[in-house]
Amino acid sequence: MAKKPEVNKSQSIRDYFNANPKAKSSEVVDALAEQGITVTANLVNMVKSKHNKRHKAKKAATSQTVAETKKPEVNKTQAVRDYFKANPKAKSQEVVEALAKQGITISANYVGNIKASHNKRGQVVKKVVAKGNIGLSEIKAALTFLKLMGGVKEATEALAAAQEIKEIV
Repeated sequence: MAKKPEVNKSQSIRDYFNANPKAKSSEVVDALAEQGITVTANLVNMVKSKHNKRHKAKKAATSQTVAETKKPEVNKTQAVRDYFKANPKAKSQEVVEALAKQGITISANYVGNIKASHNKRGQVVKKVVAKGNIGLSEIKAALTFLKLMGGVKEATEALAAAQEIKEIV
């Protein structure tokens, strides 16, 4: 009696999933039974699990290369601030048109919001200067010091250390 050639059941299951990626385990068992291949639901689940893991790994690798080839996002808010720094009297529509030439699409309303918050900062600084004996140059120096130190806590620690040194000397 002639022996039937042995069929690789796992490969048959993988082939079926490649053709029908959304197939359920019971569908695979039934479809392969019609082809004369006897498989269990457990074997189908195990092969499906490994198949899906490999498929996800391939997708992650290709999406990572796509992300690397994308050009970096432009910080639109910073672009508007930079434009206002160079052109303080600019109108919102003028900013929109200038940034459009650079390839940055932005709405006039968004520019208006950024401009309003920028103007509020200036008003706050003017109020602080008007209240005390501190001038604008001292405030700028203090802000630079805060940025240099990385925050208020670090700046306070540095001032405390400086005070100790001053007392010793």
